[in-house]
Amino acid sequence: MRDEMIPVGAAGLPARIQSISRAKALLDAMAEGGWVSLRHLASRADLAKTTAFNLVTALVDVGLAERDPKGGAYRLSLQHIIYGKAVERRLDIAGIARPHLIRLCAQTRETVNLALPGPTHALIVESLEGNQTLRVSSYSGTLAPYHSTACGRALLAYQPEDFRRIIYSLGPLQPTTERTITDSAALETSLADCRRIGWTSEYEENEIGGACVAAPIFGHGGTVVASVSIAGPAARFDTSEMDRLGRLLVASLAEISADLAKAHPQQL
Repeated sequence: MRDEMIPVGAAGLPARIQSISRAKALLDAMAEGGWVSLRHLASRADLAKTTAFNLVTALVDVGLAERDPKGGAYRLSLQHIIYGKAVERRLDIAGIARPHLIRLCAQTRETVNLALPGPTHALIVESLEGNQTLRVSSYSGTLAPYHSTACGRALLAYQPEDFRRIIYSLGPLQPTTERTITDSAALETSLADCRRIGWTSEYEENEIGGACVAAPIFGHGGTVVASVSIAGPAARFDTSEMDRLGRLLVASLAEISADLAKAHPQQL
């Protein structure tokens, strides 16, 4: 994976994103599971009938949809069961990681978060609040921007270049505070540092008065399947403390990756 800046607005990218968005709208329109006529598909997806026909035919061709040859209706294919099972295995990560998260929370007395990669944001699925008098609140169930949070960066750093290019193309990186990195070249430098040392951090970039250190969890084949962050008041997170927490995370998350490999060999 190259570390140089990924250009924004590459030729053809908006068209590809539009096609994917329209295909997703058709899949959403078939989400109830039954047969849906072409007319209703087009209406539900807010597409011209010809456009809907071309896209749903492509979905049939690649096995993501089925066509009723008698009625000319469409429905989701059984391929989605395979995808659903893959997602279920990813959700197992929370259960496998929980004992390690509890230990990290007890060791550091700071808030510990587990995040999974989403289409445009990281999703925090587990959050254990530290027992310090002054602490960061739990964020369980919330979305975390990829660019301004440590847990998001730990995930984004290991995503394919095409994925990062799409994230950058969705619009300007929004500043949450005056410290937020909003330049894609600067962010790429931060992500390269994460790949080099194994962890990343942010200091008052997502929340004034807060700081965070995060590292990735690796699944089968070296794919990053989740990240864990340690968050607390910025006053406690000086450079030496961030370095200590970063090294602690890398060691602890290696154990989680090993446990995942045991639970789901060749699957994650």
